[in-house]
Amino acid sequence: MIGTGTTVSGSVWFLARRQSPPDDALSGARPSRDETSGQPLPRADISWSRALPEKARGGATPAPEATIEPPRHVLAWPEDGVEMAFRCIPAGTFRMGSHGYEPREEPAHVVRIPEPFWMAETPVTQAEFLLFTRASGIEHENHFGGRPQHPAESLDWRMALRYCAWLTRERAADFPEGFGLACLPTEAEWEYACRAGTDTEYYTGDGHVAFAEAGWFGSTHRVRQRAPNAFRLYDLHGNVWEWCHDVFDETAYRRRVDGAADPGASSRRQEHESGLESTLESGRRRVLRGGSWRARPEYCRSASRFGHDPDARMWFHGFRVCLVRGPADSRRAAERAAPGAGGRGTALIGKAPQAKGAGADQRAARRARADERWP
Repeated sequence: MIGTGTTVSGSVWFLARRQSPPDDALSGARPSRDETSGQPLPRADISWSRALPEKARGGATPAPEATIEPPRHVLAWPEDGVEMAFRCIPAGTFRMGSHGYEPREEPAHVVRIPEPFWMAETPVTQAEFLLFTRASGIEHENHFGGRPQHPAESLDWRMALRYCAWLTRERAADFPEGFGLACLPTEAEWEYACRAGTDTEYYTGDGHVAFAEAGWFGSTHRVRQRAPNAFRLYDLHGNVWEWCHDVFDETAYRRRVDGAADPGASSRRQEHESGLESTLESGRRRVLRGGSWRARPEYCRSASRFGHDPDARMWFHGFRVCLVRGPADSRRAAERAAPGAGGRGTALIGKAPQAKGAGADQRAARRARADERWP
């Protein structure tokens, strides 16, 4: 959890792969030795480094002058033994899409993520989703049920939105300061967070062996068992397809301006302002990212994108939660950042020092602002 006075810069953390593992046949677990020579296979060399933004093909230039771990924030339900951990993803620029794979991923183009956000370390687990179903009186059955630390699945886009709305209502007072809305990520946010400064097929590199270091297949698996990326996010390749907020448009990339801000963020905000029920009525197909336990590795790449009807509830559909600034949070951030208004032109991420006893008053005030958030 972020401590008092913690700040986050606009730098991008990245995953530096110094040696690519050889491409090999996909197997149930990553092989440790070459089947022909018997020699140990090289592993990806992962370093946690600070990087300068907007230089390399993936949007970041390595600058291994210091190591840093992205700030972490935890929502806890002690009575249920459940914790939901988030990582702070800084604002930045990256190259989205691919070339030579699927037309719906082309052309590759530069996208700007204008504001930081928090993303859950893992897809929503069965234990985390059970908190919602019990509180809401909703019945839900996972295809791979009874596995609390596996991703919740058999979920449609509408149910994912309802979960986010419930989480906002119940726990917004405990979100990181200035981030009052739980939601699905935009697909640009998802790919940016997944890549974490890389421009390879998977955040662990290229090829099937690289996929096996980060992804799952065959069935769902317990989360956090494969290698994380540089943002300390897990299970982005395989396990379950993850719903994003965006409407799915196969030709969207062809109409985008290189270097423009994430278009999904403004669309998400507009739908939020229209109200939850109005948004749920939409019948437009929505984006799915990350592949799943039953998808071929090429469909689990960072750039791979598909769409499905919002009421499609397949046994490989799940989702991951983001925490972003709601309308009220954005207004307050702008006021703090405005020169001459007590700010210095920049807003800090994290909790500023406060007087003793002020925490309870702040939490009460944030609960009172719940009507400014979704729903």
